[in-house]
Amino acid sequence: MTALRITRPAKPRPPRTRQRAWFVCLAALGVFGCGTGTPPAGDPVPAASSSPGANDPDWLTSRETLPAPDVDRIEYDAEKRTLMLPELPSRDRWMVQLPNEPKGRTVGYRHRLPAGVDTARTLVFYARSGVKVSAPVTVAAIEAGRRPHASFALDR
Repeated sequence: MTALRITRPAKPRPPRTRQRAWFVCLAALGVFGCGTGTPPAGDPVPAASSSPGANDPDWLTSRETLPAPDVDRIEYDAEKRTLMLPELPSRDRWMVQLPNEPKGRTVGYRHRLPAGVDTARTLVFYARSGVKVSAPVTVAAIEAGRRPHASFALDR
């Protein structure tokens, strides 16, 4: 007489199938891993900024603006009227607002200012996706930051 399919066998089945399933799962995790891979060696790691809030995510709304750009990293050639802006991390972009414009416009890493523009009223800032912008700095402040300070003069 054959046993019905719904009845349990008198002898328990060996746990080989369950062991094999666990072994296959562990082997798959060992081979493929469960985390992210290491970044390629050629990609530069973005440097951490010294100013607080520079690496804030877009959804953080406790600050109205991001910190102002570092004027030591921005160069301005007054003879050529050219701004040389450093690369920004992620999808941030540089913005320049001329004195007669109501809002800033996106510019590249090298931007030439129009002739006769007032550098004391021309603003430079960066914008992060999510409509968050940094505090602006003037081109005059950038130019003044690049000049040697009189306080470093030797007392004679």
